[in-house]
Amino acid sequence: MIVRRRTDEDIPGCVRTLELVHALNGYPTRWPANPAAWLRPDGCEAAWVVADMQQPDTIIGHACVIRGVDDPVAASLTGATPDHLASVSRLFVAPAARGRGLGATLLAALSSWSAERGLHLMLDVVDDGGPAVALYERLGWRLVDQRLSDWVTAQGERLPMRSYLAPENDRRGPK
Repeated sequence: MIVRRRTDEDIPGCVRTLELVHALNGYPTRWPANPAAWLRPDGCEAAWVVADMQQPDTIIGHACVIRGVDDPVAASLTGATPDHLASVSRLFVAPAARGRGLGATLLAALSSWSAERGLHLMLDVVDDGGPAVALYERLGWRLVDQRLSDWVTAQGERLPMRSYLAPENDRRGPK
């Protein structure tokens, strides 16, 4: 595997992998009208991909960092203003590539990049008891809030969410 910064040329491969993830796991919850644009959310400062070593054009993982997050809970725990608070977003790994530590590798790349810039890193995830929640907790991310999503499903539901702080950004220390 090759972990590297995402380029514009990676977007079609990211969309193909996202389609597989959506079909199998329902992520994202609502399929975006323009998935290429969805992979470039407002505030996206940087993004990484995992490429297959045998087929470097095949993207098997993706994640990005959104800067300028206004989250009162994370801000109160870190002391960070919105311009120093960043969020992990659009994190996914191809179903066939799971179990190889790629999610952890992407999180490490985002964490390193954020730390170099003095950013406090957080993330939100749907509280479905799935593998993403297990990954974050196994890596030492601290659960700091539970709330309903600020978006709705196609059925008009607001889903329960969990908010986490990266271990190195939580002033309360380890669990």
